[in-house]
Amino acid sequence: MSTVDEPTTLASTIRGLDAQGLSRLLTLRPDLANPTPRDLAEVSSRAGTHASINAAISSLDRWRLSLLTALAALGDLTLAELVEAICQGWPTDPDTIRADVADGLSDLLDMMLVLEDSGHLHVSHVVTAHLSEYPASLAPVSMVPMDCEDVAASLAAAGPQARTVLERLAWSPTGHVPNARRTVTPETATTPVDMALAHHLLRPLDDETVILPREVALLLRGNRLFAEQPSPTPPAWPQPRQTSLVNRAGLGTALEAVSAMSALLEGVERHDCTVLANGGMAKRDARTVLSRVAPGDDGWVHLALAATGGFIAADGRSWLPTLVADRWRTDSLWGQWVSLRDAWRRIPQFPGTLDNTLTASSPATAQAWRRLVHEELSTAEPGTPIEAGLVADRIRWRQPGTTVEDSLVEAVLDECQVLGMIAVGARTDLVDALTCADMPERTDGVILQSDLSVIAPGPLTPDTAADLALLADRESTGIAGVRRFSRTSLRRALDAGWTGQRVRQWWSDHSLSDVPQGLLVLLDDVVRDYGRVSVAAVGALVEVDDPAGVESILRSALATDLGLRRVGPQVLVAQAEPDQVLAGLRQLGMSPVARDSHGDVFSAPPPPRAKVDAPSSAVPQADPEGLAASLLNNQGRGFSDRRQLLSQLHQAQHEGAWMQIERVIDDGTTVRQTVRIMAVAAGAVRCVIRGGGGVAIVPVSRITACQPA
Repeated sequence: MSTVDEPTTLASTIRGLDAQGLSRLLTLRPDLANPTPRDLAEVSSRAGTHASINAAISSLDRWRLSLLTALAALGDLTLAELVEAICQGWPTDPDTIRADVADGLSDLLDMMLVLEDSGHLHVSHVVTAHLSEYPASLAPVSMVPMDCEDVAASLAAAGPQARTVLERLAWSPTGHVPNARRTVTPETATTPVDMALAHHLLRPLDDETVILPREVALLLRGNRLFAEQPSPTPPAWPQPRQTSLVNRAGLGTALEAVSAMSALLEGVERHDCTVLANGGMAKRDARTVLSRVAPGDDGWVHLALAATGGFIAADGRSWLPTLVADRWRTDSLWGQWVSLRDAWRRIPQFPGTLDNTLTASSPATAQAWRRLVHEELSTAEPGTPIEAGLVADRIRWRQPGTTVEDSLVEAVLDECQVLGMIAVGARTDLVDALTCADMPERTDGVILQSDLSVIAPGPLTPDTAADLALLADRESTGIAGVRRFSRTSLRRALDAGWTGQRVRQWWSDHSLSDVPQGLLVLLDDVVRDYGRVSVAAVGALVEVDDPAGVESILRSALATDLGLRRVGPQVLVAQAEPDQVLAGLRQLGMSPVARDSHGDVFSAPPPPRAKVDAPSSAVPQADPEGLAASLLNNQGRGFSDRRQLLSQLHQAQHEGAWMQIERVIDDGTTVRQTVRIMAVAAGAVRCVIRGGGGVAIVPVSRITACQPA
């Protein structure tokens, strides 16, 4: 008794995978593992959805997409036939390209975009639906197929003018022709199109469209499938040059970037930077701050890094440094630069459009472009010359469905130069370095000069840098930055609690030479004038109608706790906030009222409430190997659960009850909906979504939970 082999399908192929093959599938198509599938049937169902197939095709490089397109255009082929088809019309030896074809085909088979049956390679209709309408710009063959000799004879009979018309359609198989379905014979033909129709070199598709049959197109193309010969590898990088010099230049630029960020944070702290209505920084304030940071458009890169990295933030009407900036200042030089590199990959503004507005119309796209360029640079060796055109071509090879503009790539590369990932036109080892042994040591010594300036000969320790930023004003950026002492800067230090003796001691401890006499004279002048006029801070003003009440308050312990003192016969001032003074006076048995700055009585504000952050919805990444082993070890349980789910759905349909279901939508996320089951058939559920959601058809394999609403 003969048996009929089961036809090869997506589901049967997945069922036949071993642990290694299933793990490979889940690795190449991560959407199949998120959320975690219950069984192989659910994996098969997801693998056949349009969203999953589209994601898989989008991940293919140009070579693998060419192989998939060739199989979709020519139908079922063997490996040898596919190699021959790829090489047709090109001066390529099939033997040299066979390994590349086999390698690319292996990935397509592992991704289940191509299935193998009896040695033939097959692309399913659901996959071809995501390719162009005519893969490789090839239409189907004629209703009565012609061989090469028949096509050549018909072309000769139709004449050179008809061939010229047909060559226009060789790479675009359809064309517009009025009254395309008319009957034409060689004797009645009057135009080149009529001659092509009469000799069956064109055939009408509808009343206004004609189509070029596949066999005619292939002969006109010289049997080439593609207009350009597909390459199994991206365009090659040029040979590295002067690697040591490039890396040293990149390191210097990286240190400049760290210094520039320090200057930006200092400028934002000293200057009142206004917040725009759209959340950006006022342009005049931004230019004032960036004047000591970096020249030209490089300053906008540093501003974007500061905002994206969380080093500055809008607080009310002004921009201020954050606690993240304070921690960044105390980090190591390498840690500071890595923070800048990480912030750069997350900049939400589009490359080439950075400015003071800090607006982001498409942050995901902007971040994707920086990620693509960064990953492409990681494939080059340190010292490799970098050109925007070559980087764009390599991205086009890896992402053939993406429109890549050279100007956009060049804008990203300009940002890389600001950070030191590109120096003297070449890639540095900072692109993907995890550590940097050449990073210089910090120093606490400075050079004091007689013109009241001070030079940092190298990166300063965090404490020394903070003290110097307080004592002197910045005049230039860079590792060997220049600052200048002035009456204003020294007065700023005295306001911060420093004394003249402390300033002198700091100079003595950190100066690499004798302290110039001019600095000492300037300091003596500032100290002599400091404090001649004093201003005291007052937290609250207390007015008491009864003089005896004033004495009672001053004799109580409340006077010490709140810092109360008399400034008038019946007027007291306190060093505490008004609400603390009110609470203390009430404890003394008094009934005080609160007034605003104009003397009007105001009611107490509502009690404050804590702000609760929204819970994180991050989905943990599945382990492909562990998930594959789990799915293969629990194949039997899936059928039992599926049968129980179907029984529950049929019962809900019979009773007409509302059910709450959890299901996986096309992008791989899980949603919860309340539905009424209308019908269960062919592995799918037709239901009405509560709340005006309309009617939906949900595959049973995508339902992960079901219970009465």
